[in-house]
This record gives sequence, C-alpha cells and structure tokens, in this order.
Amino acid sequence: MKYFQWMVIVVLACLFASSSQATSNIPNGFRGLKWGSAPSSNLKKLSGPTSDGTTMYIPSSQKSLPPFFTIAVSEEAYSFSHGKFYSGSLWLEGKENLEIVKASLIKELGKPTFENEKMRIWKWKWPSSKIEVSLTHQTKFSKTTLTFTNNAF
Repeated sequence: MKYFQWMVIVVLACLFASSSQATSNIPNGFRGLKWGSAPSSNLKKLSGPTSDGTTMYIPSSQKSLPPFFTIAVSEEAYSFSHGKFYSGSLWLEGKENLEIVKASLIKELGKPTFENEKMRIWKWKWPSSKIEVSLTHQTKFSKTTLTFTNNAF
C-alpha cells in the first residue's frame, strides 16, 4: 500500500474512531464550516436561493483547494438552507481515491446503511445523529463525490 493511502486510512480512522466512539466524535461541521453557520467570506454564491431556500456556495478560489487529508480535491461546494450550513461536498479524481475513502468508511462506520454497487452509491448514517455520509462514483469521468449532510437543518 502506498504511503499516502496508508496515511488517509490512518487519518480517517482517527476521524471516525470506532463505531462506539463515532457517536462521541460526531463532526461539528465540514472542512472548517460549522453546521448551522452562515456562509463565510471566503465563499461565493454559485446558485440560489431555490424555492425551498437552498443556496449553494463554492470557495472563492477553486485553484488551490486544501486536500482531503492527503487526497487532492478537484472541487468542493457547500449548501445552505435559509442561510444555515447543512451540507458539504468534495470531488476526488480517480478510482483509487474512491477505494481508499470507501474502505475507510466501511472500516470505521461499518457496512453502509444503503448501497448500490451497480450505481456506485454508498451511504452511512452517523450513529446517534442526523448526519449522513454519502459516497458516489461516476465511472465515465472517474470522479468520486463525498458528501456530509446534517439533516437537522
């Protein structure tokens, strides 16, 4: 296993801990934004608000996005409902990165609560919370999407 793959697994293991610890380590946000917060000044509006009050933001500069642990991030977006942050997504290039993240999520959160291998979709519910983690992969573009959603907002 390559060094960077091992580091991703180690860091994700620390983030997710074990299933019993995952309850106490519920993330309070995603990539520096706290759940329920207003859009920060380093974000720019991409679309919205929609009729249901959803507005999507992206970083002001997508040129030098911080990595997700050691994996390069090609894009990221943040969704707000009536001005409150509830969901963050990032996109990773390559099937190898899909496999690293998927293996780490399975190891730390257990079997997905929903999976469709043919459609390349996996979802987990964070124990004792309203947070869901979804992982999808577009084979045609070799692009993986990782999304954290807090359904409390």
